[in-house]
Amino acid sequence: MAFADIRNEIPRTFFHILGGLFLAWIGYSFASPLNRVLLGGIFAGAVAVEAVRLLVPRANELAKSIIGPFMRPHEDKNLTGAPAFTGGVFLAFVLFRQDVALAAMVPLVFGDRAALIVGKGMGRLSFKGKTLEGSLACLATTFLVYALGARSWPEILGWGWAVLFGASLAGTLAEALPRPFDDNLTIPLAVGLFLTIVS
Repeated sequence: MAFADIRNEIPRTFFHILGGLFLAWIGYSFASPLNRVLLGGIFAGAVAVEAVRLLVPRANELAKSIIGPFMRPHEDKNLTGAPAFTGGVFLAFVLFRQDVALAAMVPLVFGDRAALIVGKGMGRLSFKGKTLEGSLACLATTFLVYALGARSWPEILGWGWAVLFGASLAGTLAEALPRPFDDNLTIPLAVGLFLTIVS
């Protein structure tokens, strides 16, 4: 990925991180089942917007005028990542405890973006669209955020260092899966399953 392409990813990265933090806040701050209702509504809204956008050309043009800076060229007439992303967050808070689901957001929100930027910008060892450098960036970024979070919020990320590293590794492996697996779905589900098993 050329420098210009990385620069084009900056707006999407901010949108990805801020949006992910907002959804994580909803999932963790509101008690169940209200958090699930809210996240399910956001997911349904994302699906509905995508359906209208792809079926109605004028709606698509309007959507591009609003969210164009956050879209990639191939998403012009295809799904964006919004349904999978909101769906992954929704499923995590439906299937797992709130603290587990919140922890599963870390590699989704931070590790995934690190993998993209480092992998596309500096990746050399690639396999089916993923790079070793990107995966290492995902692993390191996720574990770093876990480490900082464990010091600040031990009541939420109260697992030991080995478990947090295992969760980082689970998220990294899920991110590295080739298509048709969408990492917006595989990351939170893999990490949530791992933490549920070790808990």
